[in-house]
Amino acid sequence: MKPTDDLKEEHHAVTLMLKILDGICTDLESGKEVKHEHLGNVVEFLKVFVDKCHHTKEEEYLFPAMKKAEIPGSEDMIDSLLEEHEHGRRNVRMISEAVSGNMDSEALSTIVRSSRDYIELLTQHINKEENNLFPMADEHLAQEIQVDLLKSFEIVEIEKIGEGKHEEFHKLLHSLRDVYVKS
Repeated sequence: MKPTDDLKEEHHAVTLMLKILDGICTDLESGKEVKHEHLGNVVEFLKVFVDKCHHTKEEEYLFPAMKKAEIPGSEDMIDSLLEEHEHGRRNVRMISEAVSGNMDSEALSTIVRSSRDYIELLTQHINKEENNLFPMADEHLAQEIQVDLLKSFEIVEIEKIGEGKHEEFHKLLHSLRDVYVKS
């Protein structure tokens, strides 16, 4: 397995959460009640799985390795991806603040607006990484660097989010998918 394969697997989980979030927005927009617990679970996933785990793997390990390797064309793309990470964090903060508030119509509107922006941002972001950045990494990073990255990724999962938390998030995804993803 390559480090980019690990990140792509996480992208599958993130993409499923984006579909769940879209379903939640649709329900909120149509006046359906969404369990507060579900909103809290989504916020936790976005803060912990997406940011503390996935983005940490990229920001602290993959991106620096690529910059050090001086891969042609990667520096500007990495800078753009880092800006998108920050934009996503702002969206998640707004969603989190709205969820932790009194859940009035203004809070619900903020949740929907920030979630829709986040969904669009991350959908394009994932596409950019998988179709542009990851192939660069696969092609240009030496095998020993890739092995070291995978080891670092494992440490992130254990130290940043805790052993077994990945599996808990996958169970959460499947239970929320059954409620919010209509297809």
